[in-house]
Amino acid sequence: MNKKKLKNPKYSLPLEKNVLMDKLANEWLEIGSKITDPSELFGNIWHEGEVGILFSNTGIGKSILTVQLADGISNGQPTLGLNSKKRIVIYFDFELSTKAFQLRYSTNNSTLHKFSNEFIRVEIDRNENLENGEKSFEELIIEAIKEKVKSNNADVIIIDNITFISASNEKSHEAMALMKVVLALSRKDKLSILLIAHTPKRDIYTPLQLEDLAGSKALSNFVDVCFCIGESVKGNDIRYIKQLKNRNYPLEFGTDNVINCQITKEDSFLKFNLLGFGSEKSHLQQDNNETDLIKYQEARELKESGKSNVEIAKSFNCSEKTIRRWLKKSDI
Repeated sequence: MNKKKLKNPKYSLPLEKNVLMDKLANEWLEIGSKITDPSELFGNIWHEGEVGILFSNTGIGKSILTVQLADGISNGQPTLGLNSKKRIVIYFDFELSTKAFQLRYSTNNSTLHKFSNEFIRVEIDRNENLENGEKSFEELIIEAIKEKVKSNNADVIIIDNITFISASNEKSHEAMALMKVVLALSRKDKLSILLIAHTPKRDIYTPLQLEDLAGSKALSNFVDVCFCIGESVKGNDIRYIKQLKNRNYPLEFGTDNVINCQITKEDSFLKFNLLGFGSEKSHLQQDNNETDLIKYQEARELKESGKSNVEIAKSFNCSEKTIRRWLKKSDI
């Protein structure tokens, strides 16, 4: 006699709150087909509703490019030839002081650049008490960001940089907690978010990759897009922009088609000026020239004198991993 199998009571009880939705796959396709395609904010690189990260070494021009992006989006004008939809932008500037910002966007005779009224810049209010017994500094910053977004009815926010909302973003669990907060903010309020990040010391003569981003395993897994700025052997003012990840669209500006730029100041506006497109390899120092051979020899001599790899790396201002590669090439 077949006995009727009893349901597992663990799974038969109704949930107080079910946060999941189920539909047939075909139903999801029908729903998706009725949603308007997201507009471009920075061409193929960054679209509406996406969470992205822009990173590079310190002092390479991340803030210059992000202000240029904010200016373009708030005016609905292309940036570096890439289309942008006009939207209200809040730029959370945790890097520059008021005076430093003014100097960047004015001429020597103090003529000020005229930004769109759709571009709001936010900085830390040093007159406020940043200490709070109940909440951490990071929690206060996140709450303040939410309030500014709501009060300004913003569509796009840029946070320069993420160390202000997670000082330990290089640690995987801290980075994951940060990204959950950011993603919740983006999905709930339908915000487009760009986070600015630094890289640890890296060998500037190697191609840029996701692994160069601090906390990359956690951060890059959560974001929709990731792009970076690279230095160039062609000049101190030459840069290139490279796409590393795009969850929703094909990569257009990868290794063989980076965006070549020059940092210039036109009238009162400091910006990246488009030079064209080309391979990343053209911006990198090759390993077989005389300069590299001298560099390897110097590293070898320091190693033979008893210096550790970490100490040698500090003297060359690069990573310990780079020194290991140099020593291997010099047969130590």
